[in-house]
Amino acid sequence: MSVNLKEHLKLSFIYTAVAAFAPVLQVIIQPVYEGSNMLGAVDFSHLAITELITSFVFALALFSMGNAISRFYYDVEQNSRDYHKLVSGIFTSILFRGLIIIAAAWLLQDYIGQFFHQPQLKDFSDYGFACIVTGVGRAVNITAAALFRNEKKIISFILVSMGLGVFRTGFQLIGLFFFDMSFIGYITGSAIGTGIVTIAILFKVYSSSGFSYDWKLMKEINKFALPLTQYSLIVWALTFADRFMLEKFPADLGIYNTAVNFAAGIAIVLQGLQGANQPEVFRVMKEGIAAKQDEIRQFSNMLLMQSMMILISAIIPTMLYLHFFYETDVRFAFGLITLVFMRSILRTQFIIFSYPAYYLKKTKIFLYLNTGALIVNLLLNYLLIPAFSYYGAIAAGLISDAIMVCGIFIYQRKIVEISWNKSKTLIFPFVVILFAVVIEIIRINSGFNPFYSAILITVFAFTGMAYLYRNELNHLIRKRWKHS
Repeated sequence: MSVNLKEHLKLSFIYTAVAAFAPVLQVIIQPVYEGSNMLGAVDFSHLAITELITSFVFALALFSMGNAISRFYYDVEQNSRDYHKLVSGIFTSILFRGLIIIAAAWLLQDYIGQFFHQPQLKDFSDYGFACIVTGVGRAVNITAAALFRNEKKIISFILVSMGLGVFRTGFQLIGLFFFDMSFIGYITGSAIGTGIVTIAILFKVYSSSGFSYDWKLMKEINKFALPLTQYSLIVWALTFADRFMLEKFPADLGIYNTAVNFAAGIAIVLQGLQGANQPEVFRVMKEGIAAKQDEIRQFSNMLLMQSMMILISAIIPTMLYLHFFYETDVRFAFGLITLVFMRSILRTQFIIFSYPAYYLKKTKIFLYLNTGALIVNLLLNYLLIPAFSYYGAIAAGLISDAIMVCGIFIYQRKIVEISWNKSKTLIFPFVVILFAVVIEIIRINSGFNPFYSAILITVFAFTGMAYLYRNELNHLIRKRWKHS
């Protein structure tokens, strides 16, 4: 194999472990504040809405600067004048957008809360500005992590990512137990912890690169980022439309949001894998996409295999954790885990088929493709949630994500020819998802234990992977045997 597999797997492990730290820490501590006289399913529905707002602010403030710094980094020499202008300009733009969001929220604060049904959410000023601080801080953190990852500054990447997890989670607990045992205490603590890490990042950035904003350079960057930001906002709507429509059913939303949060934790773990994979794929593409087909396929197959292994392996442990460590109705989220985890398979496929469009800077496709998926998602949520509650939301998400995968696959074939192994990258992942959906429908209608269906799906997926990836596994085993 021409790919340095050992180095790639090493980086994948490091980035995945570090990326996993913050989200895993978030879900591990949930039983500490869940229970009688603490937070229950309705309180968790409030947390779902604060995350909806925080993620919206994050998408606006970020303006796809994480993707932009990853791509434009290869157009400059490290520590050159252009490099410093790139870094400083990108972080300055995030802060400027953050100030605009705060000003707009202050002017509209009396109206924003009217979108929600629950009385606790009506007064936006109680929690909204903490959501904004958290969202802007998250944008700074993600961009810094992307920069350090591309520079292969592993220590800096670890400090930024793990520092956010420690400070954010620590101050969330302080906010709950010493300020207010409600979503108000939670989001206030989150804002303080995130803010501390953000200030540290900005100090490092500006002390190294100075404070500047090159209008010509940023115009080119913003042109690249605008379609991706439109895409990010559509993804935000795709991600949170279900929770917004479930807001009028607080207990169901609390249960559903808990399952989705565990899935989001796994998704962030997978972003660590993607973070290790993307720079390597772009470096290979820089040498010529047509000439480097084998390497592109190898990196892509490895990403999908690692992602599916992590996802499938995590289903049963996550269900057990929810079943044994939660006291209120929130624990019923364990029955939703298998289906909500399936969406991350589709999203990994989407990332793989998106690589050529990102590299060739043909990003407008994301706007058109995801607008169509959003329309489908909103329509299905509107039709299915009243009748099927969170199962309707899950169905809407899976269908809209599948549309995005098929659409980007078709578009990628039009702009550049890559001879994918379709059994690995397209057919088998869809078969696993379809199998999971069928088994879960039978389980729900028959009423048997969710753990039985989870075991069946796990065995099916691992058996298929062992067969499809037998050559890669044999290569790894032989290589390990030689060095033992």
